[in-house]
Amino acid sequence: MIPWMRSRIAEAWYNRKSSRTAERQSLAPSSTSTSNSENNKSMNLISSSPFFVKVISTDGFVLHVDVDMNTTIKLIKEMAVRHFHGMFHGISLFDKFRLVHANKLKQLADNKTVQDEEITFHDELLLIPVNTYFKACRTTEENMRGPSIRDVEEATHNLPIRNPPKYIPPLQFSLAVEIRKILLTLTYSSARLLMGSSEAPNLFQTIKKKFKKLCLPSIDSEHLETLTDIGYSTQQGIVALYVKKNNVTQALDWLIEHQEYPSEYFTISVILNLIAKKKANEEDSNSSEIVQINFWNACNDLFSDGSTKYVEENLLNIVAVLIEYFRYIKKFNFKPEEGLVNKFSEMGFQEKDIIEALKTCGNDLFHACEWLLGNRELSLIDTNISFNSNDSIYQAFMNNPQIQLSINNPNALLVFLKILNEPVYAAEWVSDPEIYPLMDLIFKTYHAEKQFNLL
Repeated sequence: MIPWMRSRIAEAWYNRKSSRTAERQSLAPSSTSTSNSENNKSMNLISSSPFFVKVISTDGFVLHVDVDMNTTIKLIKEMAVRHFHGMFHGISLFDKFRLVHANKLKQLADNKTVQDEEITFHDELLLIPVNTYFKACRTTEENMRGPSIRDVEEATHNLPIRNPPKYIPPLQFSLAVEIRKILLTLTYSSARLLMGSSEAPNLFQTIKKKFKKLCLPSIDSEHLETLTDIGYSTQQGIVALYVKKNNVTQALDWLIEHQEYPSEYFTISVILNLIAKKKANEEDSNSSEIVQINFWNACNDLFSDGSTKYVEENLLNIVAVLIEYFRYIKKFNFKPEEGLVNKFSEMGFQEKDIIEALKTCGNDLFHACEWLLGNRELSLIDTNISFNSNDSIYQAFMNNPQIQLSINNPNALLVFLKILNEPVYAAEWVSDPEIYPLMDLIFKTYHAEKQFNLL
């Protein structure tokens, strides 16, 4: 109790003494009526009057030191070191500390006085130990510079890789291509599920009626003769009228746009791997084997009014023929973007190769550049295939019970085929209470699985 009272009395005494000193300092300069000699005397009197400053240690303890304007910083430091550390004979310990002005944030020199450092009443000084490491090293720009990347690589090249960087797949992909793959996957899956249902025969006839005019358009002989009289071949006229649905004006415009294309472009003779019956000229009509037939024969067989000759009448076969038709129509109606053609022309590529690359990659800048540089793995056929059964996105669709129940609906299959045929009409199904929840769930599942794969 007595030490606490003693410290309180000492603090009150210092405060009283400092207040009187402050009053004398404030009154002395204000007397402007006196001569210069009197002012100098008063200033000397004030400078010689003692006051105290606070010295704070790193532990938070405070020491009040009585000083005047002629007191050196070294003396204040020695008093503080002896008080805080109790070293009365360790003279060498003084060099291991320094005083820092807490308000001005600058180091105080030992050989200077209180007046030189402009220390005033009640200022706070920090007693800080000197870091011997930084004192020993020279703080030059060369010493402060960090190691270069080459130095780090040379120092760490023998260390084992504990956390190898995770592979991040490239993000250059076309959203339209991804949407088409989703629709193709769901279309094939829906056809497989509905093949075993009782509604399969009626659904087959419905699809046949809806898409018969697309796959087997009636080519008008007069329109074909008009195009051949102009100078186009019969095959070119048939393909143009086929693509433009027997409209002679649009067919002529289409031929003018594609007049520099090679003759192989005007053929539709792709081989379809469909489940075909045994050829009709065989004696045993009940046996069956896989027969490769072209696109025209498949269309004539599936969409004819009589019984099929080669291809079995099931949903999976007619869906395969329709998807092949959609792919060829997209190929024939292709128009290269002028901006991409000019950009690749400036790089030095030939216009013929540029058009072929853009047609192959569907006007995709990144993939077309890869194709022109020699990477021929990406093609238009790749954009018309569905997801593999081992793909995580395919498994995410098939493991979702709501999606499985929804694609088992005949209306869903018809909607998928219609969107594949005319993608611009996809917005019509936004307000449909039966189809919109399915499409919303499909794309939510796709985005969730895509983001999971990127992690």
